[in-house]
Amino acid sequence: MWKFGSRHKKKASAPVVETSGPTISSTSAPIPVSRTPTESTVSTFEALSTQVKQASLAPQSESSSSKLRLRSKSPSADRSLDPLGLSVLYEPDTDPSLDIVFVHGLGGTSRATWCHNRDPDYFWPQKWLPSEPDIQSARILSFGYNAQYNAPGPAPISGISDFAKDLLFAMKYAKNDRLEELAIGERPIIFVVHSMGGLVVKKAYILGQNNNDYEEIIASTKAILFLATPHRGTYLAELLNKILSVSIFNHTAKQYVAELSNTSQALEDLNEQFRYIAPKLHIMSFYETLPTRIGPKKITVLEKTSSILGYPSETSKPLNADHNHVCKYETIQDSNYISVRNALKTLVSTLRASGQRALGAQGKEQLKDLECSLAIFESVSEDLTFFRKRWTPGTCEWILSNSEYTRWVAGDSGSKVLWLNALPATGKSILSSFIINTLVDEGKLCAYYFFRFGDRTKQSLSACFRSLAFQIAEQMPAFRKALYEMSNTGIKLEKSDARTIWQKIFISILFKLKVNDTLYWVIDGLDETDSPRLLVELIQLVSTSTLAIQVILVSRQSRELVSAFERLAAAAPMQSLTIAGNKQDIRRYVEQEIEFMHASLPLKDQVVQKLLERANGNFLWVNLALTEILQCFTPADIEETLEGLPSGMEELYQRMESLILKSTRARDKDLTRTILTWASCSRRPLTPPELEQALKPEFPVLLDLSFTIHQVCGQFVVINSSKQIVMVHQTAREYLVKSTKSALAILPADAHAKMFAKCIYSLQNAGQQRGSKTNSYGPLTADTETFLHYAATSWPYHLDLSCATNEILLFIAKFLRSNSVLTWISSLASYGELKVLVHASRTLSTLARRRRKFDIGSNPLLHRLEDLELVDLWATDLIKLLGKFGPNLTTEPASIYKQIPPFCPADSMVHKQFAMDKSVLRVNGISNTSWDDSLAKISVCSSAQAVMIICSDSHCAILTSVGQIIFYNTTTLEAVHKLCHGERVSTIAFSHRGDRLVSSGFRTTKVWSVAAGKITLQMPGPASTRALKISFSADDNSLLIGCADRSIRIAKLGSLEPAWSLIDSRLLKETNALDMKVANSPSCISFSPEATHVAVAYRGFPLSVWSINPPEFVGRCQRNSTTSKSLWTPVDRVVWHPFSGDLVGIYLGGSIFKWHPYRGTHQELQASASIVSCSPNGKFFVTSDGSGTIRLYDFDHFDLVYQLSCENVVNDISFSPDSRRIYDLLGQFCNVWEPNALLRLEDTEEEPRDSEVGSELGSLPTAAISEVVAEVRAPITAMSDQTQGNYFVVGDDSGVASIIDKSKPGSTTQLFRSASMLTVEHLHWGEDGRHIACAELGGKISVQLVTATGSNNEWTVKSVFDTKMEVEVGGIQQILLNTDCTILLVADQITTTLFSLRAKLDSLSRALPAELSGPRWIKHPTDPDLVLAFSSQFVSIRKWKDLTQIGLFDIEDLEMKPLVGKEQSPLLQTGWSNDGTGDDNERVKIRVLKTMGTHMIFQYTITARGVRYDKTNIFDLSSFKSSQEIAARQDFATGHIKAVFLPEEIASTIEMPLGILSKNRFVYLNKQFSVCSTRLNTVNGQAAPQEHFFLPRDWINSDCLGLGRLLSDGTFVVPHNGELAFIRSSVSLEW
Repeated sequence: MWKFGSRHKKKASAPVVETSGPTISSTSAPIPVSRTPTESTVSTFEALSTQVKQASLAPQSESSSSKLRLRSKSPSADRSLDPLGLSVLYEPDTDPSLDIVFVHGLGGTSRATWCHNRDPDYFWPQKWLPSEPDIQSARILSFGYNAQYNAPGPAPISGISDFAKDLLFAMKYAKNDRLEELAIGERPIIFVVHSMGGLVVKKAYILGQNNNDYEEIIASTKAILFLATPHRGTYLAELLNKILSVSIFNHTAKQYVAELSNTSQALEDLNEQFRYIAPKLHIMSFYETLPTRIGPKKITVLEKTSSILGYPSETSKPLNADHNHVCKYETIQDSNYISVRNALKTLVSTLRASGQRALGAQGKEQLKDLECSLAIFESVSEDLTFFRKRWTPGTCEWILSNSEYTRWVAGDSGSKVLWLNALPATGKSILSSFIINTLVDEGKLCAYYFFRFGDRTKQSLSACFRSLAFQIAEQMPAFRKALYEMSNTGIKLEKSDARTIWQKIFISILFKLKVNDTLYWVIDGLDETDSPRLLVELIQLVSTSTLAIQVILVSRQSRELVSAFERLAAAAPMQSLTIAGNKQDIRRYVEQEIEFMHASLPLKDQVVQKLLERANGNFLWVNLALTEILQCFTPADIEETLEGLPSGMEELYQRMESLILKSTRARDKDLTRTILTWASCSRRPLTPPELEQALKPEFPVLLDLSFTIHQVCGQFVVINSSKQIVMVHQTAREYLVKSTKSALAILPADAHAKMFAKCIYSLQNAGQQRGSKTNSYGPLTADTETFLHYAATSWPYHLDLSCATNEILLFIAKFLRSNSVLTWISSLASYGELKVLVHASRTLSTLARRRRKFDIGSNPLLHRLEDLELVDLWATDLIKLLGKFGPNLTTEPASIYKQIPPFCPADSMVHKQFAMDKSVLRVNGISNTSWDDSLAKISVCSSAQAVMIICSDSHCAILTSVGQIIFYNTTTLEAVHKLCHGERVSTIAFSHRGDRLVSSGFRTTKVWSVAAGKITLQMPGPASTRALKISFSADDNSLLIGCADRSIRIAKLGSLEPAWSLIDSRLLKETNALDMKVANSPSCISFSPEATHVAVAYRGFPLSVWSINPPEFVGRCQRNSTTSKSLWTPVDRVVWHPFSGDLVGIYLGGSIFKWHPYRGTHQELQASASIVSCSPNGKFFVTSDGSGTIRLYDFDHFDLVYQLSCENVVNDISFSPDSRRIYDLLGQFCNVWEPNALLRLEDTEEEPRDSEVGSELGSLPTAAISEVVAEVRAPITAMSDQTQGNYFVVGDDSGVASIIDKSKPGSTTQLFRSASMLTVEHLHWGEDGRHIACAELGGKISVQLVTATGSNNEWTVKSVFDTKMEVEVGGIQQILLNTDCTILLVADQITTTLFSLRAKLDSLSRALPAELSGPRWIKHPTDPDLVLAFSSQFVSIRKWKDLTQIGLFDIEDLEMKPLVGKEQSPLLQTGWSNDGTGDDNERVKIRVLKTMGTHMIFQYTITARGVRYDKTNIFDLSSFKSSQEIAARQDFATGHIKAVFLPEEIASTIEMPLGILSKNRFVYLNKQFSVCSTRLNTVNGQAAPQEHFFLPRDWINSDCLGLGRLLSDGTFVVPHNGELAFIRSSVSLEW
């Protein structure tokens, strides 16, 4: 049992009596003792006292003794054992739907009160209620408090108020026996209270109203079920207190008993306060009807008038019981129990029918975050309300008795799908709204979605899935919690496609929940979605859900859908119901509409009959016909209208059209066509203000737009309840687009061309108007010009559906050449609509292809080649702007004007048009003039190969050949943890939630926490075999491993000592003759995404697939006879598709294949691949071959869409979690690619094409394969500048050292190349400008003498020093030349060595004390004979010649602030390996130490227990004493060095200090990687920081930024992609 509180006496309150009082000891005679104050006289109490006294003195008879022994068998006989506080009596296996809390009364306890004869077998809240079908999903609790009025000793001061506070406290801080929060307040609460317990709960409800601590509990309290509660008290209370006062058993009067008096002021106040807040509650009151035995008498303890409140909403009922037994029942058939149980069931159903479950602060916060992560911008209830308002009472009820529907609702056989299909305009959506409303009223968990024909934003399947997920999260706490936890792992659900959302949310989370409730989905307008077949395909998987899910899909019939549902019926339980227009519904609708028509009853009957005869089940026809009839004034007009009404919808539309053409003036017909065009072809419905602006300047002033629409468009166009202008029905749009040839006919391509032009015109015009008013940059705002939002987000949609004429090309080219294009991009960023850039890029590319196709065969002189090139270049620019600058644009939309263009390649249109030569921000030194697909090149490990890479939602993990595992943040690409398994590792895997990683070596298997980077579990590996593949189970509670001995083993992570065991000895063991051929172990094993199946490949046997549970063989992969002479071929590599159940693999020889083991489908592609990986969204797969070429394929069609040529062989390849990047491993490096193809093709389902545009678009060729040759330079690993700052020496990962001239950025002169081609780790250019010291990875140290000769500065190189050192773990940390370049200092983690460069003297090595372990060295700022050694706490002053220490100063440090949570630096890279043993020792890393101007900058970090502490110190150079000053003191120098004060608001934002310029301008990189500056002023404090520019995200790399230099003129020099970039900005301007 879970308990809260303790068994010591607690303060009590005073509800009325409960007859379960004190027990008699075994030495006492059994006598009838009442345990409640009763409605008797004083003599009754006196007689009772006498009997108690006599019983205590009388001898005990055998018979009485036996009776007492019989009663003592009940553990509850001693009620002192019943727990105080809050106890959990029952908790369902699944997440509770609500909480039921029992509260006892006066003299009662948390258990005995509810037990017949105090026998625990009759404890009905625990024994009986959990078996009740509607109640078993609730958690049941009992609250106990010390209300023993007959307890001896001094009287406690407790009153009802004290008991109420005790109850609130217990509920707020309740924990189970594992000290986990019970989270009371996150779901509805029902109280069941007896006697005084009802007063306690009422008081608690009052007290909690004004206490924020209990806000959640009070908001969640929905109902109270009162059992004989003395709302108005009882006069017995005073009598009881008198008896207690004179008791010979040392009893005392009790305050809470006094408060029960019918004259109690406390009760009067309680009732007065409660009546104002009671209407919020469901209240049921039960009262006693039998007298209670008190001694020899029977009296009524509470009258009915005291037991009921008398409120209008209160439900009251008598029980055939006395005061004692209203809460105790003998059998489950007891009529009193049945009454109480039924009341509880009603309350539970009522609460569930209310739709929204109670949410505490935590639940509300989670929903708020989910609303953002799921991109829920509007409530789905708006669509439900729209259709619900059109429902006529009494209609649609026939569905409730339909056999197909009732079977579907019952859901007796698990999940099933019901397809409701009908002809157009037959009221399908109205029926859907009726079904939804009915399900909600019945308390069902219901989620729904309406696809809308007139709104492209509501036709996306991913939007449907996100909406369903959010609605379910509102109603199911367990799902909400799991979804919230998943969103916190870094998954960007708002940008995910439908398949990814389905897999991540529904298959991985929802379908695995163990919840007793049934979930109902209603999805309307299936034929209106952009991917109806995909929806049907995915829906079939609800049959695999543990949670019962009943789905209704509503749509028209079509060949495509009929075929899709036929396939669905073969795979999952499915029913189909064809709806014909219900005549009874139509009759009710017509009768209601004409009820108030001023006509005779016979005429009304005639109207009804005529409409029914001609309606043919079409509600829309009836609606439009009624509209005409109700406008008639005479019976003759009505009869004429009835006779003239056509029977079909098309004929009716022709009539409506004819009326418009006849009644509309000639000058208004253009207005009619324009409004019809916007209503039928807009991407989403416009609002009246938007349409009014769209009509300008052609139609500048309209007095009343709503009236105008009705007058000129008749019934074709309506304004819906959401104030949107829409077509009356989809069939009306189809008529205008396809059928009519009149003046109102709409030609879609022409219409979209006009709408595109209007959007561009509005953007240009608004930009010009804004530019004329102000010189400031920024986005357009839609506050005053509401149409601008539509124009900015929709012009690509309309351009895509327009004809590719020269006029269109000229129009878009003019727009792209103007500043308006930047204003448009800025506006998209401010709207949060940067995704439109993807669609715009795709549309521009399509336009150029279409235009070139049309140009074939035409006069070349008419070809607009310059405009076509412009469009192509902008198509590339837009996709790259999103990929490289998306986060920056979101944060600062105006950055597109001045900050972004200089960082774009020189040949890009953004740079050409907007990176002006006179711009303050300039970037030089980058030779690449065009966009590339390389995002980063990461140096993984210098001493081992990177052999495997896997990705989760927020991290990727790279395994090296020596068993090291490195975690990288997938957003910043920075190393987070370096883990050492301790042996070579054969395979690794992430858990499905991405919070854990498992690594398997030969001896051990280890599970790591991704967040902490520590081992959470270690166990021996499988005995005598090697792991080929490892995986977490679907619920992450087990590990599965495929071994080289052809076995599949499992380890239960929840067991006390997890160990490997065979799942089934038959798995992977062939039983037929072919088994003899399997002489080798598997060459490859792959688990399905949910670890329910395993694919096994061999060198001498076909690829086989097995089911794991149940363990059975599924099938073997056989090749098509057309592609191979053999029936089968060995498979080298194989991976599973994330959703479809297909496998993608590589045959021996390199051919790629796709095979479904159940369907037997097989597709093959001739290639020479060696590695394959499938994208998480399932749209692509990528391969690499022996030459290093990476190829990206479309999964469904096996089309090659992208090719990247590299020089080296790829070890492994993987996609990023969002499917936008490709990672490949080459040797010691990881390359990160971001191909345009992945961005352009990612969201194709989100922008559906208009089917009426014509065959022109469908006949276009697909986009050409994007072929790229990768030029990835070796990254710069070391850098040093000449003292004067004119030249820089850089070393790279291939062992090359080069010199770069600042005056000629981009020109590089190679100085020398390492013979061993090992990484150049450190460089230092001496102050004399001629000596360059170099340290290589293997420990080789050299010093080169360099000289520039001639006018072209040709460099000559001469080696003057060369040695090899045996380095400690961690390698060489630093090299440093002294001022005159005669001494070289080399430091590793433990020792520091001096080398003389003039004389052949022995080197001098010195190990420093522990407090200076691993210091950073820097030359003394003023004394050339001294060198400083910095640690986090001390500065040691030493002599250059022998490192003799002559001074030690401690650093006066301010309190360091930990960087935790969202403030944690994304560049956190500890630099140490972690073996996962849990070592929490502090680790110090000095990141920056440099002298600049009159100051020295020192930054270090300390990492301890997973928390990073960051500190930046700035010292005035005068703080460092020279050797003469120290010698003058004639002793060892000690003291303090005080740093310049940095305000916390600045210090906390520093990611990396860069330098100090003139006038004490401190320049640094902030946490958002923007270069900022502030003026240091020790007198008046610091000036507000100024932000100058940000670094693009592909420039953010800790290794490169750590090498950056700020020059004295403000130029920031930083390595990027193997080159040295020189960034000139406003930093150089004095201020």
